[in-house]
Amino acid sequence: MFNAFKISKYLLYLVPLMVIIVTPSTLFPFIVGKYVFFRTIIGLSFIFFLLGVLLNQNGVNEIISRLKQLIKNPLIITVSIFAAIFLLACLFGVSPSYSFWSNFERGEGGLQILCFYIFFALLALLFDKEKDWRIIFTMMIIGAIGISLYGVAAGLKYVDADFTTRNTPTGGTEDILSGTGGPYYQMFHPFIGLAFSNSGFRFEGSIGNSSYVAAYIIFSLFYISYLLVSKYKNKLFSYGAIALWVSALALLIVFFMAGTRGAFLGLIASVLAFLACLAFSSKRWRKWIILAGAVMVVLVFTLVQFKDTPVIKSVPGVSRILSISLSANTFQDRVTIWKMAIDGFKERPILGWGPENFLQVFDHHFNIKYFNPNIGFGAWFDRAHNIYLDYLAETGILGLLSYLGIFIAFYYLLFKKPLVDIDKNEKNQNKLVEADTKQQITLIKALMFAIPVAYLVQGIVLFDVSPIYLNLFLLFAFAVYKSNFKNKDV
Repeated sequence: MFNAFKISKYLLYLVPLMVIIVTPSTLFPFIVGKYVFFRTIIGLSFIFFLLGVLLNQNGVNEIISRLKQLIKNPLIITVSIFAAIFLLACLFGVSPSYSFWSNFERGEGGLQILCFYIFFALLALLFDKEKDWRIIFTMMIIGAIGISLYGVAAGLKYVDADFTTRNTPTGGTEDILSGTGGPYYQMFHPFIGLAFSNSGFRFEGSIGNSSYVAAYIIFSLFYISYLLVSKYKNKLFSYGAIALWVSALALLIVFFMAGTRGAFLGLIASVLAFLACLAFSSKRWRKWIILAGAVMVVLVFTLVQFKDTPVIKSVPGVSRILSISLSANTFQDRVTIWKMAIDGFKERPILGWGPENFLQVFDHHFNIKYFNPNIGFGAWFDRAHNIYLDYLAETGILGLLSYLGIFIAFYYLLFKKPLVDIDKNEKNQNKLVEADTKQQITLIKALMFAIPVAYLVQGIVLFDVSPIYLNLFLLFAFAVYKSNFKNKDV
């Protein structure tokens, strides 16, 4: 029998593959194909969902029952408010059409947020079993591996490529690809990327931006950890678990090769948050957990102090990650543009200048410090390079508050009931839930507590793009599932 709801769900499983898509024939190869694929899949999924509503009476009754259950959920409410205010900010911004449609380069704006909201709503309505979430988490991990393999392929084409020399506008010369080469070049020449041997190489993969490769991998490590805890808790060395361990190791290598300081600080903060959550939950292991956190902090601090030693500098990406300084040029550029964002907010405080209109803020409140005659402009200037100030300048105080409200709702749902006290449950054999299941739930809550911390910390120096929105809206929908179904099938 034709089941439109099932087809809609299967299409949602394909959404994570958007991050692998690169379209060399377009002007912005790392962006255009992704949002075209995403919008197409979401559109088809939504159409089949509506067909299910029209054709399947039993399914409709289930959907209506689930909708009644979901509509009171704080996360559903806050995400809906955020999407509504985002669209209002588009309407009342300085260029409504630009805010809604965005441009060919970015592919963001109101239309993209609307698509992500539909994605979120369909996940909340259709993904009602643990199996559904395990499949899509697996697909997200496959996406991360695809990002990594693309970057490797792009680097391999240089192994036996032929080069030629050309003159530069400044009077010097540079080596460029001639268009010929050996078997590696012939196989991988369509892949876009830098050679591993390039000075200052940072891994960009199929996302095309090292900062977002690192951010995506942090979310992928969460999915891997969740699957290990929920599916392989008693078989950590089975084939499936080993595949996850190997994936985690490979992704960590790529993470460090991306050399993103904001993401590194976010990862450290999230690990500390995870340990703090566990320490709060278990008196038995508290002192050892605190000790582990202290050792990690000391280790990171020591590595930062010795970042310029030959051994550390020889590891790709690591030396840059450890070069954490408030006086760094990249940070100072951000401070300058943050001041512009705040000035823009003061001029239009309620709904801001409209999404995608930060260039207007940049023009109206330009700070001369942002331009260096020797190197040009600092960080790319169509964003504030800070998620909080981006939302503040582009969607006003209402947009920022609605955005932060999502995380308040997230943590409210996570902790509306106290975390399970493992020690008490181990002593009390009359509890309905066994101690190992209680431990499992505690670990899952600690993981869910930690992952937004990584995002919120790295967001101090970055802005949101589609691969990050993908992870965010997926995480929010997963939290809705966990809160509504009370871990009934962990």
